[in-house]
Amino acid sequence: MIPDLGVIVAAGGSSQRYGTRDKLTEKLGDLPVFLHCVRHFAPLVAPGCLIMAVRPSALAEYAALTEKFLPEADVTFVPGGGSRAASVRNALAALSLTTGIVAVHDAARPLATAELLARLVARARGSGGAIAASPVVDSLKLADAAGRFIERPVERERMFQAETPQVFDLANFRAAYRQLGDAAPSDDAEIMRRAGFQVELVLSEQWNFKLTSPEDLAKLRRICGG
Repeated sequence: MIPDLGVIVAAGGSSQRYGTRDKLTEKLGDLPVFLHCVRHFAPLVAPGCLIMAVRPSALAEYAALTEKFLPEADVTFVPGGGSRAASVRNALAALSLTTGIVAVHDAARPLATAELLARLVARARGSGGAIAASPVVDSLKLADAAGRFIERPVERERMFQAETPQVFDLANFRAAYRQLGDAAPSDDAEIMRRAGFQVELVLSEQWNFKLTSPEDLAKLRRICGG
C-alpha cells in the first residue's frame, strides 16, 4: 500500500461514440469494465482514498455493481460534472488527503496495472508529475483548414499518445485546478502544464488502450480471454 496516494477514477462520460449502451458496465472477463482498474489499484490505496466520479443518473447502478462483483473494494462514489474537469474536481473535493500524490485514471482503460501505477508514482515523486504515454508509430500528416488535403508532414519522433494513469503532486494538482478554474481543459496533464508545472512522459510498455467502440471491446475480450 502507498499511504499518501489518492486515486481518482473518471467514469462520468456519456459513451456517445460507443452507442446506446454504457461501455463501462459492459462485461469484460469476470467484471464490468469500470471495475478492472478498481481491482488493480485498490491494493495500493488506503481506505477512503479511491474516488470514482460517475454521471449522477448511474451512481446507484455503479455502487450496486461494485457491491456485487467486488464487495471488498473501498470505493467512494461522487457525481460527475458537465465536463471531465468538473468530474475530476468533484472527486478531488472528496479526497481526504491533504498532501501526497494523486493519480487520475480513465475507467475506460481497463488494462492498466498496479505495477504501472506504482512506477508512475515513483517518477512523479521526483518530477512532480508523470503520465503513461506511448510513442506515435504511424506517419503523421497535418491537414489543411478544410481537413481534406495534406498540408505538410509532422515529425513523429517527439510525438506521444497521452494515456492514464496520470500522476501528480497533490498540492500542485489542487493549485492547478484552482488557477485554471472553469477554463480547465479535459486533459489533466495539460491542466498541469498550463499552470506552470512540468509533466514527465513515462512509457506505459503494455497494452493500455482506451475502450471507445464496440470493436475495442471485442479486442479487449480477446486479450482478456472473455
